Amino acid sequence: MTKFRLVVVAAGIFWAVSAAYIPFPTAQAAEGAVGAGDTAAPSPADQISPAPQKPVGAVVPKKNKKKKASARRKASRKASAEAIGTAPGKRLSSAEVMALLKTSRDLSGKNLSGINLVGVNLSKCNLKGVDLSNADLERADLGESDLERANLAGANLKMANLRLSGMIGANLENAILDGAIWQDGRICAKGSLGMCREAVSPDSAK
Repeated sequence: MTKFRLVVVAAGIFWAVSAAYIPFPTAQAAEGAVGAGDTAAPSPADQISPAPQKPVGAVVPKKNKKKKASARRKASRKASAEAIGTAPGKRLSSAEVMALLKTSRDLSGKNLSGINLVGVNLSKCNLKGVDLSNADLERADLGESDLERANLAGANLKMANLRLSGMIGANLENAILDGAIWQDGRICAKGSLGMCREAVSPDSAK
């Protein structure tokens, strides 16, 4: 009996030891499932889309270049015109006046004495207080311009257009007005000096 008991005890110990080393399928399956989950595709939140890259050596369209060049030219002309107008009392040349007229119709208070503006379009200009004494304005268009308090003493206004111009307080002393179109549309007769003399209508002049 003693030997039998020893055999039974030994068998029990052997079984217990063997059972400790037997792998459990359930645990392995669970670990396998976890491992499979680790290799699953990343979620959309984890995916980072690459930043768009600008093409190397991109060519600027010609239209944009032309627009930029045109804007620079306009800015340059405007700056030049403003620089011309900032000098108080400075006598302007014909070229400077033409540059100003490209960006503005305001010549008020400017010194244009003795200037040559033959045939120049000065219609609808602001010429308040402008000095045009002894200026050559033959055939110039001054229609609808504001010549209030303008100095036109000794100016040559032969055949100039003064139709609908404002001339309140303007100085026309010794201004030559032969053939000029007066404010009301009449044509000044030959020999008009300082004022429109013997004004006649265009129909009568024929």
